[in-house]
Formats: sequence, C-alpha cells, structure tokens
Amino acid sequence: MSVRITPALVAAVVTAAASTTFAQTPARVGHSESVLLRELVPASELPVWKTVTLGQHRGVDAVRNAFDSAWIVVGESADEILGRPAFTFAREPRELNLVVRSVAELGFGAAGATLADVYARALGLGLELCPEEVGPQLRLQYVNQPVGEFLHVAMKPQRSYGGEMIDFTIANSGAGLTLLGGSARPDLVVATNVHFVFVRPSAQQVSR
Repeated sequence: MSVRITPALVAAVVTAAASTTFAQTPARVGHSESVLLRELVPASELPVWKTVTLGQHRGVDAVRNAFDSAWIVVGESADEILGRPAFTFAREPRELNLVVRSVAELGFGAAGATLADVYARALGLGLELCPEEVGPQLRLQYVNQPVGEFLHVAMKPQRSYGGEMIDFTIANSGAGLTLLGGSARPDLVVATNVHFVFVRPSAQQVSR
C-alpha cells in the first residue's frame, strides 16, 4: 500500500514543518552580520555521525517501492526531483561518511546566513556536498530518527519541472519518517539552529 502521497500524512508533515518554519527566515543578511562567533572545526577533526550506503536501489522505481514498504512519506517536491532524468543513482554500492553541522557551528551569528554562504564555509573547512542520492538513502537507513528532528541535506540543488531549485530534508515530525523537498535558492537565509548533513571525506573516498 503506497503512502508516498497520502494527503493527510503530507498535510501533517507540512503543518509540523510550518510550526518550526524549518528554522529558516526570509530576512536578508549582509556580510557585516555574518560574523565568525566561534572556533571552526575542520572536517578532519569531526567525528563521523553516520555512514550511508549508496547504490542499493537501481533507479527511482526501486527507491519508491522501498519507501512504500517502509511506510515513509515523501513530499511532492521531493518525489518530483527523484523522478527527474538529471537525478543520478550510484551504479555500485559505496559508503560515505556523514557529519551534521548547524549554521551556528559553522560560525554564523544570530542573523543566520545565506545557503550559499553556509556551503562556502563548509567547503572551506574540507566538507563536501552530498550526492543527491544521499537524500533518499539516508531517509531509508536512518530509521531511528528522533521525533522533531529536521536535517537538511547539503547538496547541489535539483530542478523541479517548474524550474525551482529543490533540496532534501530528512524529518520525523511525529507523523512518521518523511523525506521532504524545500527551496534551495542560494540567497535563502537560514537560521543558526538549522542542521545540515555534509560528507566528510576520507582517504578511501574520491572527492566529487
């Protein structure tokens, strides 16, 4: 039985997401406000939060079937970019080490920072953006996610059919495990308590 686009469940997720506003704000932030407030930790010194395996499903149909079997709700935007021709899946299984960093942990102050600045800071510390497949695979493999946790996947945005730039959010709103799609505009201002998932390179990984 498919629950991917069950209206009631998606509505519950959207309501929960709206109550926390994804911890994002539409306000603008200038360079003078994005001050460095704490010592920054390079990627090499960060502990691995979770290791995710890519290449376990050969294409969008297999991933969607896995979501249905696990009773995972997938939002409309997330489901749309999963099915776009530009979305790529690893041909062979491979593991990636992941870390979670908040906007505050990347050194930004109370005004937050634009998505472009967040990514630039993380890359400067040696972290990497996630391949897009991390979104669905992490959702399937992170089955014990705490209620109320929303993790944004740091990734190159995928375009919807309407041209919107979309990324993934791994969430447990209390209505079940979900994979959401949200705005990934570079000028989007993100609050300091938003947490992102990045790849922590290792000697065995080839930098993308």
